[in-house]
Amino acid sequence: MKHEKLLRQQGYDKADGDTCMKSGRALLYATNTIAIVGSWALDMNRTHMYNPNWPPHAKFHDAMTIMLGTLAGVGGLYFLRQKPLKPTSMAFAAVLPASFFFAQLSAFAFPNTGGIDAEFPEVVPRVAGKPLNEKPFSIAMLGLAAAGYLLTTRRGRQGKRAS
Repeated sequence: MKHEKLLRQQGYDKADGDTCMKSGRALLYATNTIAIVGSWALDMNRTHMYNPNWPPHAKFHDAMTIMLGTLAGVGGLYFLRQKPLKPTSMAFAAVLPASFFFAQLSAFAFPNTGGIDAEFPEVVPRVAGKPLNEKPFSIAMLGLAAAGYLLTTRRGRQGKRAS
C-alpha cells in the first residue's frame, strides 16, 4: 500500500505507473548486474588480466576498471533496493552504471586505444562487417540505463493534471 500511495503522490496512475516502474527497475537491475558481472567475466581471462603481453601496470589499470564496474553496479543495486521509492534513488541507480559505461565508451577518444578486436579479433562477433566490441556495447548499456531511469520516473497518463 505504501508503494501505491507513493506512486499516486508522484503522479502515476496505478496500472500504468506500476508497469513503468517495474519495467524500468528491471532494466536498471540488468544494467547494474551487467556492470558487475561483465567487469569480471570480460576482463579476468586471457585477453586482459591473464594476457602475458600485458605489463603489470596495464593489469593494474584493468584491475581498477574491474573494481570500478563492480562498485558502480553494487552502488546502483543498493539504490534500487531503497524503501520508500524515491526519484533520486532511481537517478543514482541509473547514473552509477552509466558513468562506468560512459568511461568505457569515451576511452576510445584517447590516443593509441582500441577495443578488444584490436588484439583479439577472433573473439569479437561482427554484424554487417562491423565489430561488436566495447563501443556498441557501451552505447547499448547507456541506452538501457537511460530507458530504465525514464520508465521509473514516467508519469502515468491519468496522473497529475497540469496546474
